Amino acid sequence: MDRHVPRALAPVDSHAARCRERGDAEHHRSIRLHPAHPEQNLAVYVRRIEAAGWQLTDRTFSDDGAHRRCAMRFARTAG
Repeated sequence: MDRHVPRALAPVDSHAARCRERGDAEHHRSIRLHPAHPEQNLAVYVRRIEAAGWQLTDRTFSDDGAHRRCAMRFARTAG
């Protein structure tokens, strides 16, 4: 039986994996951080994108009034 894995629990970010397969040199992601546990939320995203073959090179934080956001830039890893 094939079971659906919720996107947040998947070991690899599928969009980041497709970008790497396509040959992109950089990958950008902007996320809205969870208000109760922003660092845990951020760690999950970074871990999943790094598992797809990217390395975090830059991140900036902003506040859009209602939510805190994090914009991240990743570079391809060797291999």
